[in-house]
Amino acid sequence: MMGKKCIGSKVIWALLFAGGLNWGLVGAFKFNLVNAIFGGWAWLEMLIYILVGLAAIASLFHCKCKVCKGEMPVTK
Repeated sequence: MMGKKCIGSKVIWALLFAGGLNWGLVGAFKFNLVNAIFGGWAWLEMLIYILVGLAAIASLFHCKCKVCKGEMPVTK
């Protein structure tokens, strides 16, 4: 990620990173990290997969907020 991003863009990036890491582990080692962490809660595991999928769709549409455009400074 380059430049300053809003919290929404950061959450989307984190979900895509976690999803990519999980699929990389599944492909390389047949190890599902999401299942290993949340396997006892099937509904939570499913929710995480849904959120990763929604993040992938949302990433197709670039954020148009002032922070992401660089028009507004990010405050801590």
